[in-house]
Order: sequence, then C-alpha cells, then structure tokens
Amino acid sequence: MRIRMVLRGVLAAVLLAAAIPAKPQNQPAADNPLNQLAWLTGGKWVADGEKGPDGKPFHVESTIEWGDNGHVIKFTTRFREDGKLVPVYTGIYAWHPAKKTIVFLYTDNHGSLTEGEAAMSGDRLEQQFQIIGADGVAHPFRSTIVRRGPDEYDWAVLRQKEGKWEEMFGLKYRRQRD
Repeated sequence: MRIRMVLRGVLAAVLLAAAIPAKPQNQPAADNPLNQLAWLTGGKWVADGEKGPDGKPFHVESTIEWGDNGHVIKFTTRFREDGKLVPVYTGIYAWHPAKKTIVFLYTDNHGSLTEGEAAMSGDRLEQQFQIIGADGVAHPFRSTIVRRGPDEYDWAVLRQKEGKWEEMFGLKYRRQRD
C-alpha cells in the first residue's frame, strides 16, 4: 500500500513536470550576456563589395543563429564564386565566464583560425581579433559593426600597419528575412 502511494506521488510529479511548457532549446536564457547580439540572429545578411582580394566585385551572405543550447551564436559566411555560394567562414560567439566578455572563434576554408573578443556598446559592436594563418603566423585586426536599424549594419575592418590602425575595407549589410 505504501509503495503504491509513493508511486502515485512520483507519477503525479512526472505528469506535472511534463505539463509545464519548456523553454525552447534554441532560445537564450533571460540573463545570457549573448542577448546583446540577439539582433544579429535570424534571416540572411547580404552585402556586395566593389573590390575583393582579387580586385573584382564580390557578393557575401552570412547566416547567424542561436545554437541549440542557447549559449552560443553560430554563423556561416559564404561568398559567391563562379555563380555558386561557397562556405568560407564558420564560427561561434560565446560568453567566456573567466574573461567576463564575449569571445568568438572561426575557421576559414584555407585552414586559418580566427579568435577574438567582442563588446557591444549601444549600437556598436567592437571586435579585436587575430587571424592565425595555416602557416602559424598571427595577424592582429579590429572590426566595428554599427547597427543602422533592425535589418541593416555597417562593417569596417582595420589592420595594423607600421604601428597604426588603418581601415582595410567596409561593407553595408542588409538582412533578408526568411
């Protein structure tokens, strides 16, 4: 008799827990520091540049989305090459609890690894990073993303040359909603 009552209590607790709606797994917790970057997620960010590394006009598309655990933002950046979209960068943003900052890490299709830190201030996302080439040599960079509205941002990349930071290039991104 006592076992039956205990089993009923356990069963009631399980049924009650199942009836409580769970937070979707791909949504961040309310106090997640990555929420500062939530505006970037969803849809496809598209930009066209006049002059790429090869001197020709180029087209780039980035998809940015929450990871399933709600504590990572994933991104993939593709460039149009010979009429096809080719994945070039794949990476993540995450909160680094010891550094108390947002960090990012991505690889490219040539074997380079990029690692850096990001800080959102108002409508500006400031990033400092280094690209470590497949040869093992690290090169420092900075970038600034300025949010111009819910579906538009400007992006500028700076490199260090002779001890000074100079802008390498800039792009205007627009979001295409699904």
